[in-house]
Amino acid sequence: MNTFTNSDINTDTAADRADPTTADAVPAAAAGGITPWVHKVQYYETDQMQVVHHSNFIRWFEECRVYALDEIGYGYDKLEAAGIMSPVLSIEAKIKISVRFGETVKISAAVEKFDGIRLTLRYEVRRAGDDALCCTGTTSHCFLGPDGRLISLKRKYPDVYEALCKFPTEFA
Repeated sequence: MNTFTNSDINTDTAADRADPTTADAVPAAAAGGITPWVHKVQYYETDQMQVVHHSNFIRWFEECRVYALDEIGYGYDKLEAAGIMSPVLSIEAKIKISVRFGETVKISAAVEKFDGIRLTLRYEVRRAGDDALCCTGTTSHCFLGPDGRLISLKRKYPDVYEALCKFPTEFA
């Protein structure tokens, strides 16, 4: 049986490691929730009309997911060091309004469904200036061991399971 304890986890947050001069730096999550991931739209993320290309919403979901897992103390680096992989099974994005070059967006994640073997996260992308809802989406994941087979976090990694059970189910 694999054991994974809190002592195996570096509990500094993404904000502790962030360069304060970086535009994307976000303070650590407040108690009871994870602050949204903040992203300023770069020129290379846009098309000729200066509208964000749809593929970038998927990238922003990943940025938010990586940040949120770091915030709860179980970032991808820690999971993978323990032999836990979490591939993406499906992705969906619904663009509501255009996002343009130079705008800043806030991306939030919340758990839609989690059973210890599979995890589905919901996302909202909102424009920082007026809080307009720009995009919603989901990603579904599973958890694999080093042999590439499905694992139950509840059974093999109860600390990780408990942390994910406390992941917000509503947007901050």
